[in-house]
Formats: sequence, C-alpha cells, structure tokens
Amino acid sequence: MPKVTNEKSVKNNKSKKKANKNKGIDVRGSTKDDKFSFDDEIVIGLKRIDEPVKHNDKTKKHKDKINKKKTVKNELSETGSKKTKNSKNKNTYKDDYDETIIIKSKYMSNYDEDDEESSDRYKKTKSKQTNKSKTNKQNKPIKKQATKVLTKKQEISRKKRKRVLKVIKWLTILGIIIGGIIYALLSPIFNIKSITVTGNSKISSEAIVSLSRLNIDQNIFNFRTSNVEEEIKQNPYIDTVAIKRKFPDTVEISVRERTATYMLTYGNAYVYINNQGYILEITSKRGEFPILEGYETPTEQIIEGNRLNIDDLEKLNDVLKIMEAISSGTDGIEEEITTINIEDKTNYILTLDKEKKTIYLGDTTNLSTKVLWINTFIEEEKKNEGIIYLNVNLNTDVPYFREKV
Repeated sequence: MPKVTNEKSVKNNKSKKKANKNKGIDVRGSTKDDKFSFDDEIVIGLKRIDEPVKHNDKTKKHKDKINKKKTVKNELSETGSKKTKNSKNKNTYKDDYDETIIIKSKYMSNYDEDDEESSDRYKKTKSKQTNKSKTNKQNKPIKKQATKVLTKKQEISRKKRKRVLKVIKWLTILGIIIGGIIYALLSPIFNIKSITVTGNSKISSEAIVSLSRLNIDQNIFNFRTSNVEEEIKQNPYIDTVAIKRKFPDTVEISVRERTATYMLTYGNAYVYINNQGYILEITSKRGEFPILEGYETPTEQIIEGNRLNIDDLEKLNDVLKIMEAISSGTDGIEEEITTINIEDKTNYILTLDKEKKTIYLGDTTNLSTKVLWINTFIEEEKKNEGIIYLNVNLNTDVPYFREKV
C-alpha cells in the first residue's frame, strides 16, 4: 500500500511529542531506519489506536510537584492578605514581605525550570507584590501630607485652647485675690485688738499710739505702714519706726529714740538737741547737759524737729571731739562742764562752775596734750578761781593759769 505523507501531519506529530514528553508518557518515535510508524505516516482505512498510558514513577513525581505548587500558591496568597491588612504598619509590612521571600526561597528548588505554568504564576505573584508595594509607596507621602495638615489644625486649636485657659486662669486668680481682700476688709476677725510699743523710754506708749492714729477695732489692713511711720516720726525724739502686723488682730510698733546731749538758750527757755543737731524739745526746764553758747542758727529756725544750720553743725562736731578727748583723759571732768562757747572756731571756751574755772582751749589741735594740762592745773589750782590758757602755741609757748582777782 502506498504511503501518503503530509507536512501538516509532521508538524502535528512534533507538537504531540512535546506534549507527551511533558506529560511523562514514553512514546518511542520513529527514526530513519524504521520502516513503518503510526506517528509519522497515515494509513488510509485504518484507525489509530492509542497506546495505554503507563503510570510510572515520573507521573507520581509530577503530581507531587503540582501539589507543592498549589501549597506554595496558597501560602503566597495568605502572606499577600497579611500584607494588605498590615500595610499601615511599616514594620509588620516588612516582616510579612520577608516571610514571603523565605517561603519563596524554600520552594524555588521545587519549581521546574522547564515548567512554563509555574514560572508564569511566579511572575504574576511577583508582579502583584511589586504593584502593591508601589501603590503603598505612592500612598505613603499622601498620608504624611494629611497628617501634617491635621497637626497644623491641632496646633492652632491647641494654641487657642491655651489662650482661653490662661485667660480663665488669670481671671480666677484675680477673683480669688479680690474676694480675699473683700473678706479681709469686712471680716471682724482681722480687727485690731491690741497695739504694743517697744524701744521707747522718753516718749510714753500712749503718746506713740496717739501719734500713730491707730484705733482698737480698726481693720488690720485698713492702714499703710509708711503713713503710720511718718505720723510717729513727727515727734522729734523718734529716730526710726517699724510697724509689724501680727495676724489676726495685733499691731506692733518698734521705735528708736533720740537722746538729748546739749542745750541752747532760747530767751528764757532751753532747747534740747542731740549729737546730730536735731532740735528735740523747747522747754523752760533746764536739763543736766552742757549749754552751747554763741550758736548762729536763726531764732525762727529754732523749731522742734529742725536741725541746726551748717556752721553750727560743724562746730558741734568739734565739740564732740573735745568731749571725747576729755572723757578719755580726765577723771569725771566732762561732767563738770556747764557751758561751751562755740562762737569762735579757733578758741572754744569751756566753763566749769564747780571748779570755778574757765578754760580757753583754742582749736581742736593737740587735744590729748591740752587735756593733760587741764588735769595738771585743776589739781594745782584746786581752790583758786581763774582762767586756764591753752590757746597758745604749745611748741613754743607754755600754757598758764591766771587767778581771778
């Protein structure tokens, strides 16, 4: 019987060989030496009977590979779902992505390089993952921008809230202060029940309280301490004043007084002054201090609380030096001095009424030497009345005593 060949049949046979090879079917192809083959030639009038498929070990291995591929696909799909759920968290997204890479590396060895379907599936899953990562990367800056806008709004609202809270805070503080002041001014708990005075000897406590103009049952907050101090200082004997409130109902007045040390003659009266030249009192009673004669302060300025003029204050300073030298160099002579004439700064004159002697002292130079001469003349001329002349040049001249005739 003649052979009928066809080019199409040859091509179909080649494709069938490839398919059968992929399925694991062992079909022996014809070669040039074979005389007859059902695969290469078609016989007219005869049907082709396919040979039974032999299930060998290769087919079992192929099935196992397919099952493994399905498990890999399922695991990849599960990890993909985990990615979508945890895409918001960067750390979880990275962990899931690493897990997929690990799983893929485990099963890459099971993939057949010649298997086109498995390679296509792998490429599809990989492309899906890359697309998802790209979309996530594209969405990330958008989310950041949204959060920035929200934070700005929140900052504005937070600043407004802070301003409102500050205003409320200061208003409440002011309200508390005002309420406390009103309560303190109206509450009888803070009414004065006692006024104590300390540091006074010359001026009585009653006089100081009357000068302060404070009253019992007066509110303890209803006066200014500076005003009270000025009122008390109107008395020239008061040098300093300190006012203290002792809550709830006591006021303490602490004073320091001035002390009279010298007197001035003012007509038939006497003017008491202290070492600073303050006029403390004008009285008809003569005190037990030396009288300063020959002062230059005008009579109209002789007012309690005033001070002597500048010239008299300078002379008073010299007097203090003289009295200090006499008190340190003699035995009680300073107490016997009754008057000191300060009219001439170059010649101060001291009078001792008990000793019946007058001392022409001169100026304030060589005071220690002059005090020694005073002691000498008082002892030598104790019973004689006269004048001691010390207003000489002690370097060239000798002081002397002249008895009164």
